[in-house]
Amino acid sequence: MTSPVRLPEAARVLVRLPNWLGDVVLCTPALQALVKARPDLRLTALVKPGLGEAVRTLPGITAVLTLEGTSAGAVWRQARALRGEGFAAAILFPKGFREALLAKLAGIPIRCGLTADRRSLLLTHAVPFTRQDWHRHHVEQFAMVLSPLGVALAGEFPTFPLEDADREEAARVLREAGLEGRPFAVFHIAASKPPRAWHPERFGAVGRGLWERHGLTPVLVGAPGDAEVHARFRNACPGAVDLAGKTSLRGMAALLARASLFVGNDSGPMHLAAAAGVPTVAVFGPGAPRKTVPRTASGAVRAVYASLPCSPCRQAFWQECRPAASGKPPCLEAVDPAPVLAACEAVLDRP
Repeated sequence: MTSPVRLPEAARVLVRLPNWLGDVVLCTPALQALVKARPDLRLTALVKPGLGEAVRTLPGITAVLTLEGTSAGAVWRQARALRGEGFAAAILFPKGFREALLAKLAGIPIRCGLTADRRSLLLTHAVPFTRQDWHRHHVEQFAMVLSPLGVALAGEFPTFPLEDADREEAARVLREAGLEGRPFAVFHIAASKPPRAWHPERFGAVGRGLWERHGLTPVLVGAPGDAEVHARFRNACPGAVDLAGKTSLRGMAALLARASLFVGNDSGPMHLAAAAGVPTVAVFGPGAPRKTVPRTASGAVRAVYASLPCSPCRQAFWQECRPAASGKPPCLEAVDPAPVLAACEAVLDRP
């Protein structure tokens, strides 16, 4: 790798953040480490549409730009726009070729990223990324991108800073739902790809157990399009309160922060809850918990995982396995409600 770089005082730096909310949260330890080492830098986040509100309060971020698109024309137009911004460096957390090409076309003189997707020649500071590194946790992978700047992790954990307006929104939604002052457990049971999501009925069985054994009201969060899976949850757990679509993303994060427990799939809300210090239980299927399970100072996180011989997989449904009769992959079909409820009780019992 080329020699370490020293950026000028108060340099403007373009930070290309990941495309998924959970990965954005897992980037925050690296951002914290960078801010500690170089608090003078002015960091501008570049994110896909829909993530701007989520990232504007992250450590060190002073401005947010949105990707115009992924077509060749959109990349070229955005590169021309970035040329006039005066960025001294680009930090590329995603591993894709397009991210490195954009920074190169924008003429940003220092471009740091991992040597993935055959893009090394587009980077000025290409960080070696071996097969062994591929198995490392994403928090560590993202931190590797900062090594050309001489920055390394020193005990930082993921964070998601909230604002007063976020907390006020969450308080209003809870009050309108009749939940103010009541202990509750938040469930996020949908997924970007339906085969990644555990059975709604089994989540409902866990919710019913938490209500009967611990007096926790199950609260569902998500998007308005989750109505069908939420109805199946409520058939198994009639006392659940459905708040899907009732909050903004930041309001949902503030609501999660007030919960006694989070239960869900491997998802962005899982990372928001864990970053807020909420005891967290996640059901993993095709994903890799060793790489993406939340990291917290408290350690109150449990991943329930069948770990079949084919796990984890590329999630190219159904090229590597056949679905069960339910339509779920075998790794999720193999998880029963009992170990999930036991994991919930284990994190609730932690001091």
